[in-house]
Amino acid sequence: MTKMAQKSGLADLLRGVGEAPAVPFAPAAFQVAALAALERGDVLVSAPTGSGKTWIAEQEIARLLQPTRAGAPTRIWYTAPLKALSNQKFRRFQGLYGADAVGLLTGERRVNPRAPVLVATTEILRNAFYDPAGSAPSPDVIVLDEAHYLADPERGTAWEEILLLAPPETRLLMLSATIPNADELAAWLGEVRGHTPEVITLETRPVPLQFLLADGAGRQVADLRDELALDEMDAVLGRARKAGRPDLRCAGVPPDPNAVASRPRHGGWLRTAADALEQRRLTPAILFFPSRRECDEAARLLGGRPAPDEARRAERIQEWIAQVPRLAQHPMLPALRRGGVAPHHAGHLTAWRMCVEDLLEAGLVRMVCATTTLAAGLDVPARTVLLSTLYRNGPAGPESLTPTEFHQMTGRAGRRGRDTLGIAVIAVESPSEADEGLALAGAAPDPVVSAFAPSDAQVLNLLARGTMRDAEALLRRSFTAFQRRSRIEDLQIRLAALPADPLTNRPCGDRAATRARFEHLLRRLRRARRKKSEAAPEVAELGRAVVEMPCTGCPVVERCLATIKDLRVVERKRRRLEGEVAHLEDQEVQVFRRRAGILRELGYLDGDFRLTPRGRLAARIRHPRMLILAEAIRLRILPTDPSALAAVAGALGTERIGPPPRAGMARGGRFRAGYRPGMRDHDMRHRGGYPQQSTDRGWTEPTAGAAFHQVRKAILGLRGIVAAVNGRLHAAGLPEDPVEREFVPAGGGPPGAMQRAAVVGEWAAGRPWEEVTTRHRIPEGDLQRLVWQAAEVLAQLEDLPEGPLPAAAGMARDAILRSPVL
Repeated sequence: MTKMAQKSGLADLLRGVGEAPAVPFAPAAFQVAALAALERGDVLVSAPTGSGKTWIAEQEIARLLQPTRAGAPTRIWYTAPLKALSNQKFRRFQGLYGADAVGLLTGERRVNPRAPVLVATTEILRNAFYDPAGSAPSPDVIVLDEAHYLADPERGTAWEEILLLAPPETRLLMLSATIPNADELAAWLGEVRGHTPEVITLETRPVPLQFLLADGAGRQVADLRDELALDEMDAVLGRARKAGRPDLRCAGVPPDPNAVASRPRHGGWLRTAADALEQRRLTPAILFFPSRRECDEAARLLGGRPAPDEARRAERIQEWIAQVPRLAQHPMLPALRRGGVAPHHAGHLTAWRMCVEDLLEAGLVRMVCATTTLAAGLDVPARTVLLSTLYRNGPAGPESLTPTEFHQMTGRAGRRGRDTLGIAVIAVESPSEADEGLALAGAAPDPVVSAFAPSDAQVLNLLARGTMRDAEALLRRSFTAFQRRSRIEDLQIRLAALPADPLTNRPCGDRAATRARFEHLLRRLRRARRKKSEAAPEVAELGRAVVEMPCTGCPVVERCLATIKDLRVVERKRRRLEGEVAHLEDQEVQVFRRRAGILRELGYLDGDFRLTPRGRLAARIRHPRMLILAEAIRLRILPTDPSALAAVAGALGTERIGPPPRAGMARGGRFRAGYRPGMRDHDMRHRGGYPQQSTDRGWTEPTAGAAFHQVRKAILGLRGIVAAVNGRLHAAGLPEDPVEREFVPAGGGPPGAMQRAAVVGEWAAGRPWEEVTTRHRIPEGDLQRLVWQAAEVLAQLEDLPEGPLPAAAGMARDAILRSPVL
């Protein structure tokens, strides 16, 4: 293949790229159908990314907010899986319906909670349904955006609980780009809610998508196997333009993997690839990388060149800096302002990511460098998407992208109403890797599989609403039980197909068991006879037992012995199948009962599985680690100093913390060099490992020493609680809480819980943001989420009915939720 031919082929392929003609907006047929269906009841919409699913919700909200509408006050919940998406929708809805009409409820923020339109994370809505004191009327509509999160291992249970608990008169609008088994989900909802939702699907993209390949040098490769590919591509684009909308998911045939030369990734590949995007008018573009570091490095590399509209970008950026002054010191600001290139990943502040999204939507950003794991949180499309790899960074190392993840990323290519064609470039190093990428492009997204799993909080809240029988009935209606039903039915069919015992005129019941018992007695009798005379009583007893067995003198013993081997094979199959059915049936109920048993042992439930006063208090705690918090409250180990309480709340977070700058803990909460793995608190105290007081700004004298010792004592108490809870979980055959690892020193440094406590404690005590991030080498986005997680814990304590903890928790929340966290 010549370079000239390759260049010509690409030019032909990309002939349709450009700005879409400006035409008045007209809703698509699926949008109109969904709105009409929503007036009749529940609706499940499965349509590609960028097709306009949110528009359906916006139109329904606008209709319900009309002042001419009579009846009860309007109440609409709009839920999203990620706080970033919740914040984005909150801002958009405020612009559409006015600030007074929209509220925001997340774990750490409560804005206008009595507004008719509430934007919230899914867990907040679930908690509202569990609230026994809740007297608010049923919502008119609940919008569940990104409904495929039902399959999320960590958060899917909350989604399922909403669907199980939602009032029947409330209409559900579920939106997703990736539910290939939408009919199955709808069938389950029909059983649960008494009416089956209408399923509205759109298989085609609003903007055609063309896949391209880039080789190890960053050069784009087209499919030049024959002229038919180009002719077909031209015909497809012609039909799309003539019809005014695309009618195919993919604009043309896939490129030829064999056109890719096998070569390792060249050092200058990214610059070459980016230059090609610029030259071929394929920007704005989102470039996906597996790590944060690669995102930042790519933005620095590509943002060094000046780009048009710098003055407009600077003006827009200044508006953001006025709201969040911290952004003025952002290290990537020059690349964004001058070059129109910015990183977008979880290591950056939410305000930074919002600013980047705002500029991208305004057409002021050329390229965004984002992590593959944040694809779902980037709700802004671009003309082009480039995948630098087909892998993402998982907990155990690189993991292959799933079809769902691949489609989430490539689905961002092509802006409806602005682009005639979306481009997805897959960077590969060999034909085999190209085959892998194109296989993902052609694969259907993963089906939604229930991730429902009972938790301690669920046990208490369900038993607060009804009896154990009521709770078990609800569990048997879960989506996971529904999805297992076909498997159970298949096993039962196989059980029924097993042949019955052909020996019908036998004098025993279960022949295989009877014969096994008889042979066992004979073996014991033979062993007893070989003993000395003192075994005579045993011989006599066993002899009587053998005589009394139906096998002795059995009239069909010969036929029995001839067929017993085959019967035993059948019975082994029967027992295995029955075991599988028993394992699948009532799986959630069994877990629920075991968790309820632990809560009863700890005094949260009485003998009849009703909530005790202690249980009613614990049920108010809506946190994944409810039981640990409840035990900490019961044992009175939580400090009442606000900064110390904030630090302990931070210890229960999950955000990763970088290694301490020095080996040991310095003033302000870090470990001294005297610390070693496995060292007990007594050892540290006598070796000077824990500071008695500090004159640093983080733990100011004279309260610093006392506050830190409160933190240390509380964390030691939490470690004991976690170990005790895990011991009970292990004994009950339930998964143990992995948080126990966070209380164990690792890698020669302090436990993760202690590191988090030190970070949050310093921020709560007034240490400047930049100083905290620098001292602990923690990215701004990670620190922000750690503070949010601590604020969620504090919010639970603040809602307790009495005692010194609620006031201290309120003061602690106020101390940590300051700019730039919010």
